[in-house]
Amino acid sequence: MTQPLFDFDLKRVSRTHYITGKAAINYPHAGSTTGGWHFLSYFDRDSGIAKVALAGIHYPDTADFFGDTGIIDVTDELAARGWKLEGRLVFIADHYRAAGDLIIKWALSDSTHCNVVIADWFPTHADRQRLFSLLSLGKQRLLELGRLQRLEAWLASQ
Repeated sequence: MTQPLFDFDLKRVSRTHYITGKAAINYPHAGSTTGGWHFLSYFDRDSGIAKVALAGIHYPDTADFFGDTGIIDVTDELAARGWKLEGRLVFIADHYRAAGDLIIKWALSDSTHCNVVIADWFPTHADRQRLFSLLSLGKQRLLELGRLQRLEAWLASQ
């Protein structure tokens, strides 16, 4: 049986299985200049359905690459937006970690196309530098897996 592409009820979200990917990229973090464009495409409060991908379930577990950098608790923010969470904590990747997770997923795959567009998703020099700093945390692990050159070639094309 194949694994569904998304979780729909936030019940499996944890610090280990945090929300990542495009749902996290599109989560509007206060004070951030990145992401937040299509929040309602992933979090439909009226229907009570969240269409989210989870680290370690739908995406690779990237703890060996990034530790817990960029994983944040959004329980109170979601509750303020009207989500009933029944005493559960909800963790999500910030925009940098979500992009890093997308990039690592691509780097570990055989796909020729990485769907992260750094200039579009990270408009300022400071934003890009923060992403590059996160990616540098994972370089040793990519080297061990024989995938560092793939990442570096992609970064040079950006």
